[in-house]
Amino acid sequence: MMRPTDSADIAPPPQPVLAARELVESLAWIVRLRWAAAVGVAVVITVARWLLGIALPLLPLYAITAGLALYNTVLWSVTRALRTRRPASTSGVSALANLQISVDLFFLAALLYLSGGIENPFTFYFVFHIVIASILLSRRATFFQTALASLIVFAMALVQTEQLAPHYHLAVVPEQMRHHVLAYGTAFAVASTLFLTAYFATSITARLRQREAEIIGLSRSLEQKAQDLSAANEKLRLTERTKSEYMRRVAHELRSPLATVHQMVGLVRDGHKGDLPPHAQETLARVRVRLKLLMDVARDLLVLSRAREADMSRHMQQVSLADVVAALAPDLREAAREAQVALDVSVPEGLPTIAGDPESLAQLVSNLASNAIKYTPAGGAVQISGRADEDGVELAVADTGIGIPREDLGHIFEEFYRAANARVGGREGTGLGLSIVKAICDSHGAELSVHSEPGRGSTFTVRFPAARF
Repeated sequence: MMRPTDSADIAPPPQPVLAARELVESLAWIVRLRWAAAVGVAVVITVARWLLGIALPLLPLYAITAGLALYNTVLWSVTRALRTRRPASTSGVSALANLQISVDLFFLAALLYLSGGIENPFTFYFVFHIVIASILLSRRATFFQTALASLIVFAMALVQTEQLAPHYHLAVVPEQMRHHVLAYGTAFAVASTLFLTAYFATSITARLRQREAEIIGLSRSLEQKAQDLSAANEKLRLTERTKSEYMRRVAHELRSPLATVHQMVGLVRDGHKGDLPPHAQETLARVRVRLKLLMDVARDLLVLSRAREADMSRHMQQVSLADVVAALAPDLREAAREAQVALDVSVPEGLPTIAGDPESLAQLVSNLASNAIKYTPAGGAVQISGRADEDGVELAVADTGIGIPREDLGHIFEEFYRAANARVGGREGTGLGLSIVKAICDSHGAELSVHSEPGRGSTFTVRFPAARF
């Protein structure tokens, strides 16, 4: 039977890969922000010194700004390489994000210390680094960065109040300008904080909406592919039904003519139409064997089509598996005796009933047991056993026969398939017995499994769910 497209063909990339790619894109966004920050710092330093007349240590401040730009150039190169390679995990990228935010905090602290320290209103810019940390990092890492930022702020306050290092006042200007500088400087700090907060908020919202749109698009794509798969499955089901109907019609049309020809050949071979030479009788005997095989094929095709097409829900009833096996046991023992094979039947009477069609279940047990007897050499053994647990009833048919090669195990339930070692030794078969077993298991919701080793036998196990009425 054909199979629909494997679901792996439409599955999205693994979640760790998506997370790593998203984190790299976020780092690239932070690199762009850092360029803007470096330019902004340089502009603010210049304006404060040359237009407002604030005495600032220009050389150290410009050096730190240049260091920030150089550091960002290195990060730009690293981020560009990561975007090209598309990392498969987030561990390395997360470590890089943690390192960047920590270094950024120290850069900000150095700039603030040289421009007023704790009294600088731009101290609130520590908040933005924590916002960025909350976007990029885990909850634990975000609180680590928060603790680090708080420690840095308290360290600046300690250095300033205890005079542990030289302090650079922010507003060293004439007295008449002092209030203006502090007032407008604070207003600028607050305004820039508001605008940056709005920028971060809208950026985050835009990214979330973009991801939401991507998820919706992916969901619609998956839904469409699921519909396509459903349509393909329906088409396959109709094709399978058409094939089964054709098989049933052909088998039904062939069955009667084959039976008639088989009977007529028997009459001729037995001399009812006149004496025949021995070699003619031998030829007719071989013809009769082949006709019997064709009749068996027609019979099995009818059984297979019935197992696949019938609505078993209308035939289901409470069935005792022990009773089904017991009814077949006399014929199976006779077949085992003729094949010189020991047959052991151990299906206890007290097994729970299962929901099934008695005729189909009898066909299943008969096919499995007959196969086991047929492919077990003289002197071997076949065992039919049953057991129950809380989930259902299990039937096992084990033999010490020729076994099934590993390369054939995946095909033994296909129509007309016979393993290579099953075709030797004069063992005739239709190649449909196990296909019928599989179809009956499917219609009963049973699990079918097989364990086999060449030369050491096979065990077929059918697990039926407990009856529910």
